[in-house]
Amino acid sequence: MKCWAEKYCKGYPQKCGDFCQGRVILEIYYLQSNIPIRYQYEPETLKIDPMDIETMKWIKKLIDGNVSNWVENGHNLLLWGENKGNGKTTAACMIAGKYIREQAKALKSLDPVVYFIKTAKFLEEIRQQFNNPTPDFAYKMKLVEEVPLLIMDDIGAEKPSEWVRERLLNIIDERYSNRRATIYTSNCSMRTLSENLHDRITDRIRDSYILQFRGISKRGLEF
Repeated sequence: MKCWAEKYCKGYPQKCGDFCQGRVILEIYYLQSNIPIRYQYEPETLKIDPMDIETMKWIKKLIDGNVSNWVENGHNLLLWGENKGNGKTTAACMIAGKYIREQAKALKSLDPVVYFIKTAKFLEEIRQQFNNPTPDFAYKMKLVEEVPLLIMDDIGAEKPSEWVRERLLNIIDERYSNRRATIYTSNCSMRTLSENLHDRITDRIRDSYILQFRGISKRGLEF
């Protein structure tokens, strides 16, 4: 089996093999994370648009440092840009991937450390629970509220309504009040998010480090 850690692992805590403790823990964390396969382990090489060099420098500095400290201090990050496919989700998962590697090496527990949701899809799952409840959803909801690092992908893509706003406020306020780190990605500016989601939600999102992606979509392009 391929070991996804082979490029950076130095044989800690033991030499390579199918029963390497670090490798097994790494796989467990990713299985728990709900991160899409495309963005797991080492996401596709991110083609950096010249307009996004400064944004990526900030992200690289975070990844090269101690992401665990950043998460434990309850920091939040908003990655936004009006163009789709320009690297926001990839960048979010790169940060999450570094955190997963740090946690796998520290091996403090087997509890999930990262969870990823497509925001609109997750809200639809909540809605479906009223008529077709599933036994595992309570656990999934607990993860969304309590996991150390949550990625809320494509926030703002959902159709705004009072029901949507209340559900989002419950999630975001629970994490914000308990200083749990969240990375938001969006195609919407803060102004548009405020118009659609209203201030009770965006006041909490605004208390994030905000980075804009200005580049064009890289999907379908050959480099």
